[in-house]
Amino acid sequence: MTQNSRGGDRAALACATIIRNRTLAALPGPPSAAVIQQMVEEIHTCCPQQSWFKCRRLAHGWTVEEAIEQFHALCDREGVKRRGLTERSWREWEAGSRPDRDYTDLLCRLFETGPVQLGFANDYTPEELRSAPSAPPALDLITVAADEAGAHAEEAEASELGAGALERLRTQVIWVGKRYVAEAPLPLFVEMRELQERTRRALDKRIHPGQARELYFLTGALCGLMANVSMDMDRRIPADTLARAAWTYGKVAGHSALMGWARGMQSSVALWDRRYSDAARYAEEGLTCLRTGSGATRLHMLRARSYALLGRRREAAEALREAEDARLAGADELHDEIGGEFAFRPAKERYYAAVTHLHLDDPASAIVAARESLALYASGEPENRSYGCESMASAHLTVAHIMEDDATGAEEAMAPILELAPDRRISSLGTTLSMGRELLSSRPGGQQLARRIESFCAVGLPQRARHAISDRSGR
Repeated sequence: MTQNSRGGDRAALACATIIRNRTLAALPGPPSAAVIQQMVEEIHTCCPQQSWFKCRRLAHGWTVEEAIEQFHALCDREGVKRRGLTERSWREWEAGSRPDRDYTDLLCRLFETGPVQLGFANDYTPEELRSAPSAPPALDLITVAADEAGAHAEEAEASELGAGALERLRTQVIWVGKRYVAEAPLPLFVEMRELQERTRRALDKRIHPGQARELYFLTGALCGLMANVSMDMDRRIPADTLARAAWTYGKVAGHSALMGWARGMQSSVALWDRRYSDAARYAEEGLTCLRTGSGATRLHMLRARSYALLGRRREAAEALREAEDARLAGADELHDEIGGEFAFRPAKERYYAAVTHLHLDDPASAIVAARESLALYASGEPENRSYGCESMASAHLTVAHIMEDDATGAEEAMAPILELAPDRRISSLGTTLSMGRELLSSRPGGQQLARRIESFCAVGLPQRARHAISDRSGR
């Protein structure tokens, strides 16, 4: 590849990124085929030396490698035998070569368009019958673009958002994430909502590209934290909506760790919603964004739980092993530097392992893992003790002892849970303990503990708190 062609590739990528970010930021959801077509035309107008086929890929925001993965996934979905598609062939098509008929058909299916729109066929429709062009003539557009760029460049030296203001926003987002570990969720949700309004207002200011990326990341991180609160309040639909928003902001910011974390949040929502295949798929998709470090460990553990619930025991055991290996391979900004609610430390990993072992009908292993989790929380730094995860580890330890017909062990495991204030009794605690109550009903001598669990579950978060989450998340 020549130096000029490399420069052209960089310019096309920069142009496409700007167009995609601007377009996606204005959309409530994924872009439609019409919106994709509009982006293709804008990119081609900006970089007319690039082929229509390449502009189509850039409009989707894919690298060549990702486009080939999408192509193979299409073949699998439609029951078509995979082709031996290589990166070299794809780049040749982008440079002007044309694929054979079978490849052309599959590429049209992939991009949901026709061969003319991909540049693989000529359009002989009379000029007067064609649709009016969506963009002004190239020369006029170039003149306008040059004038706009010149005017913007003169103002670009002074941003309306100072470096101090951005640093303050970042610090506040980090701090609210760290406080989540120890504080009641509902008051923090109000703070998160206010912080998110500030990050959105900041995005409307005149800001540098680097500041925009940081603000998109912070907005996405807040969406992720608000999704967590929604789950704690048993509001799964808002939680999924907020998690999807976090993924989109991570995509716009180019922040793979946030994208992976958001897919993990969607997996967690799907698990509690008993959509186990969806949960596995989300975790697997997250691992395409985040392959190593504690974030990848979390995704492997979510895979393990999903597989266990689907009855895929061998794959669940393999995912547990892969989780251990992933932690040793790296770190990232979100999980390991910012941490707080985003962290996935060994104590939480062992709690997830306990849950998986329960789903695999192995209460003995679940007891070991849950006790390891509680010991790690007790011996760790106080600021890293998550009352929610610690309580959930105790809840699963309670269930494991009940499955082992160990009433004394179950009573001891329940003791710290009963001390929780009502505003910290997250919904998943009640769901987990209800499973233990059902198990106790079929065991002699378990009525007393069953009544204590029933009494605990009856004193939860007030309904008005749940409605507050729903109302705010829907905005």
